[in-house]
Amino acid sequence: MNEPEFRERWDEEKPIYEAWGGYIVEKIKEKIKSSGEDLGTFFKVPPGYRLKDDSSLVDKAFYRPGKNYSNPYDDIEDKVGARFIVLLLDDIDKICDILDEEDAWVSDPCKHFADERDKDPLLFTYQSVHYILRPKEELEFSGITIPDSIPCEVQIRTLLQHAHAELTHDAIYKAKRTVQPEVHRTVAKSMALIETTDGFFSEVTRKLHRGPLESYSIIDRLDGIYQSVTGIKPHQQKSSIVIWDEFEQFIDDDLIDSISGFLKKHDYIPGIIVSRYNYHNIYQQSTVLFLFWMLKNKRARLLKDWPLSTDILDNLANDIGVSTFNE
Repeated sequence: MNEPEFRERWDEEKPIYEAWGGYIVEKIKEKIKSSGEDLGTFFKVPPGYRLKDDSSLVDKAFYRPGKNYSNPYDDIEDKVGARFIVLLLDDIDKICDILDEEDAWVSDPCKHFADERDKDPLLFTYQSVHYILRPKEELEFSGITIPDSIPCEVQIRTLLQHAHAELTHDAIYKAKRTVQPEVHRTVAKSMALIETTDGFFSEVTRKLHRGPLESYSIIDRLDGIYQSVTGIKPHQQKSSIVIWDEFEQFIDDDLIDSISGFLKKHDYIPGIIVSRYNYHNIYQQSTVLFLFWMLKNKRARLLKDWPLSTDILDNLANDIGVSTFNE
């Protein structure tokens, strides 16, 4: 294939590649959202895709040193690329699991920084995860038919890896002069620092989300009970975290069953919550069920170590006819 033929075919197939990139981005966003993640929080840069620039593509196919393609059009697999930027290394794994398990495409994990690190543990260089995805069979998206031969390169990075890649791509790979060894050395040192920091971020996050509240899925289970008995969706606030931290010793696998039994004996409580819902924030959180339970079963401890305003506790106590005085 010569250059004019290459350009002609590329102009014809651009809409197909664009549709394939769009399909992949939407599919991954859909999967992440269905897992319970907030897209605006999970992705640190809005996910997107882009077609390779015409001139850059032709240059890579016909003029770049070391690129001896036997079939340049089909051999170049990054004519469209999708990129996903996340905060944590663990978040990269979530996207990799989706890419590996999705039935709509055939995935080829062509680059993973963890594998490269294992092969050369003393090397600190550009880090990213790259996949090549092709439709498993012909499909349609946005009115475009996408054949099963169309590749898309997917890049997944942490925010720190992305910052490093953007800097080195512009400052080194596009440099108009020979890059001195000390510059490469400085870049390698920065990558070592980024790798260390990414590891710290993941460690801190795991520790913050590891405890009995998470182990026993207390919030999710209590949210379910709350919505079931009130017909209203609860909204968790930071005040709940303070309460759960203070009374963590009461969290075990039996707590939810105990609260459920308590509500059956005191079936008037859901009505109280509904009547107070629009007036007091605490009634909008499923933690209020735990507080009613505490007022009846662990009142002395609750009064002794209550971490928030006493007015909140006074209102709850009045609702169920108990005193807030230590006797």
